[in-house]
Amino acid sequence: MVYGLSGLGFSGANLVLARVLPTAEYGLFTLIIALVNLGYALAPVGVDGIVQRRHLDAGPRLLWRTLTASFLVGGILVVVAELGYHMSSGMLAALFLSTVAGGAMAVAGAQFQSERRYAISLALTQSPNLMLLVAALAVVAFNSREAWLPIVISTLGFLLAATYGWWVLFRERPTKQGHGDWFPWGEALSIAGLNAAGLVLLQLDRLIIPQVLPVHDLATYGVLAAIVGSLFRVLQMGVGYTLVPRLRAAPTVDVRRRLITHEAQLVGAIVVAGSVVIWFVTPLVERWFLQGKYHLGAALMLAALVSGVAKIINAFTKATVTALASPAEVSVVNLLGWASVALAVPAAVFGARWGLVGVIYGVSLGWLTRAVTALYITLRHLRRSTPVPAAAH
Repeated sequence: MVYGLSGLGFSGANLVLARVLPTAEYGLFTLIIALVNLGYALAPVGVDGIVQRRHLDAGPRLLWRTLTASFLVGGILVVVAELGYHMSSGMLAALFLSTVAGGAMAVAGAQFQSERRYAISLALTQSPNLMLLVAALAVVAFNSREAWLPIVISTLGFLLAATYGWWVLFRERPTKQGHGDWFPWGEALSIAGLNAAGLVLLQLDRLIIPQVLPVHDLATYGVLAAIVGSLFRVLQMGVGYTLVPRLRAAPTVDVRRRLITHEAQLVGAIVVAGSVVIWFVTPLVERWFLQGKYHLGAALMLAALVSGVAKIINAFTKATVTALASPAEVSVVNLLGWASVALAVPAAVFGARWGLVGVIYGVSLGWLTRAVTALYITLRHLRRSTPVPAAAH
């Protein structure tokens, strides 16, 4: 439900901004948000994944490591944004601050998630989508026609969430049993690479479209993602959120299989029902709310639905890898994930000759390839003949 409300906030914000902002400004907003989402998720360099797999002391040293990695990732992302998209200094500053603060927020959220304190963890990690809704309402209230206002408000949201999360962790630290803060950076980098491949695929449509198609197509994709893609994005995030800690704690392989089967049945039912609703509601939103400013044809909606299903399949395999795979297996899945990205990029560029639909199908090929290879590597952890390691109890 929390993910659903967060998804509604994201969709509502994008629809409002798509209606109010000029096409070029909304296209710029879409690009910035794609880079921010990529940046803050990459910023911890796998520390958030390590926190989920190991019990670490959430103290100053962990925060320092997180901020150091986030500063490095933020600086690299700013250089890439400047060279690839020639952004203004104000937008680059917002991108850097959002990346650093978002990285700190992600690690704090992962710490609470590992403790199964889902309320505060979700409040932190889903706050960016709700802040986008606040930003959209501010654009309407101030009658703004530029992208800078929602970007600034989004950046402030990251700063507030990171500050609050770590304030709570530091306040509670004396009451918790002490754990070490050492962890192998090799494992962290493998997890970071695994996350990065998925994040690049997630934002790849938005990053490739400005290079091969007109800016109006980028804005159209933003609307498509808000209406059609939001359900699948919410499910993709929700699948692994509670499944990872439960798989880690599963005492037997049969319990693991039951957990995954139950989750798959629930998500599958939502996908079928949601797809039917989206198919019939989208034309109404296009006609009455957007007033024909953007056209989402049947072929475009079908491509977005196929892409969404591919992302959800990938979410199940990634949850299995995060929870159960050995460090060596994580490294292999990481490499195969980047091979999937390497396949998706030329597939999307080649598909651009058929317009936006072709780009979406090209990236979807990368999603499916990543899911299949990850499933193959981790399948042994779901076989009944495989013993459950004591560390997973």
